[in-house]
Amino acid sequence: MNVHDMKVQQILRRACELDRGRFAVGIEIQPYKLAGVVVGSDGAVIARSRRHLTVMESAEVVRHVAEMVGTLVDDRLGCAFPRSRVCLGVQVGGPVDPDTGTVLHLINGPDDHSHEKPPPYEWVDFPLAEELMAATGYRTSVENDAHAFAAYEQSMGVGRRSKTFGVILVRDGVGAGMVVRGERLSVPLEFGHIQVWHRGRVCDCGMRGCIESQVGNRALTAVVRERTGRALDGLEAAIALADGDDPQAREAATAFRKAGTSLSRGIATLLTTFGPSHVVIYAAGGLIDGGPGRRAANAFLHAMRKFPAHTFQISRDCQLVTKPLDAVRGAHGAALIAQQSCFDGRHHDQGDRHHHP
Repeated sequence: MNVHDMKVQQILRRACELDRGRFAVGIEIQPYKLAGVVVGSDGAVIARSRRHLTVMESAEVVRHVAEMVGTLVDDRLGCAFPRSRVCLGVQVGGPVDPDTGTVLHLINGPDDHSHEKPPPYEWVDFPLAEELMAATGYRTSVENDAHAFAAYEQSMGVGRRSKTFGVILVRDGVGAGMVVRGERLSVPLEFGHIQVWHRGRVCDCGMRGCIESQVGNRALTAVVRERTGRALDGLEAAIALADGDDPQAREAATAFRKAGTSLSRGIATLLTTFGPSHVVIYAAGGLIDGGPGRRAANAFLHAMRKFPAHTFQISRDCQLVTKPLDAVRGAHGAALIAQQSCFDGRHHDQGDRHHHP
């Protein structure tokens, strides 16, 4: 087959896809930034985009998301593409009600020790799906970010070889999603607020000894600051301190070791409860890229891998998989959830209840 014939076949396949395909746009909403993808009927990403935000007020975020969605669809599918064959999936880093598409609570406060202080914001019971359907005309699903990453892994990652697995997401806080016997558990799973220390540090939630009191960008930075007395701009600075030659480096590394132990106890809880064969941990590269001179990552990983000591004996045969954070995977997972919700009938039809494109 010559190059001309191959190009003709590609054009024909593209035309057939546009004629019959059902597409999903996936959007990841993170503090002051968006990532978006378009996913085809086969689940593969066919377009992507990123955008920085200057504000996180809910109405402004809706406006920017709608603009991104419109640009992605127009550029990849065409302005006249039928809205009935496109759906929208959005994920956020906080608790949501996926049945109504409501963001129950989304909050971000500035670090008082940071040189750059973005304004704090808080969403409470915000009807994100309803607002986006009104702004875009597309049926919309809303999920928690950890559940979106679990959906991505189910279709594109460890789900190809495991029916029961967990996904842990370490960002500002810590979240988790589970797939059990091939079914994604779309239920609130406040993994970061499992208590793993009897007399532990006070968590942002008000309880004492939660995983999230020791793990996550905010907590780890704060703990290293408390242990060393050093002013730090964020997690990267905390990692650099632990990895460097400063006299306080080993004290800083101790914070990463305790963070790994906290996570290992949480992993043990998932193993005892669900019995996953794999647990995927998404985190910043500085936490999971170990090796010579990487004192922070080495301490964190070594302690985390001791999870068998905290779980029931028959639950210990579990493989840990570490992956660097990637916003596109989160947006991809949100798109896959939207396809299931809107086209496969696995969810309620928000489009019928709230909006008729």
